[in-house]
Amino acid sequence: MSGPANGLILGIDPGLAGTGFALLSGSDLVLACSTLTTGPGRDGTRLLAITRHLRGLLSDNPPAEASLEELFMGRNATSAIGVAQARGAILAVLEECGVPVFEYKPSQVKMVLTGYGNADKAQIARMLGAQVKVPEGKVDAHAMDAIAIAVCHARSRRMSRVTG
Repeated sequence: MSGPANGLILGIDPGLAGTGFALLSGSDLVLACSTLTTGPGRDGTRLLAITRHLRGLLSDNPPAEASLEELFMGRNATSAIGVAQARGAILAVLEECGVPVFEYKPSQVKMVLTGYGNADKAQIARMLGAQVKVPEGKVDAHAMDAIAIAVCHARSRRMSRVTG
């Protein structure tokens, strides 16, 4: 299945324990956002849950494009391995479904949203709250990161059209 020319952007914050998803229309309307939390268990089972959830999202609302944060190697190598595994599974499903993928460094996302590449999560959340229409209800950190990545992509695409 290939993504339609509907302008929808799927933002994904990959993680083995929690993966955030956000579906963005335009550059400021969040149609849906959620976090899939996988319980403790075998990594293969958790990755299967992520791929099944993503396939469901893609069949319900096929996006034109998807955006993910590039892998950030922090101090916790075990955590980075889980994120890398989740990213690999997500990238495979997106490729299988014909959805173009765009990746952004954490500092790029921060710069686009706040004008400061070292902004903290609270600054990003405040800026998103002021700039984006988010569905009612509590939005956790993974879903908020997915929204930020989708908004970063929408704005980066818009800027490349203006300057390109």
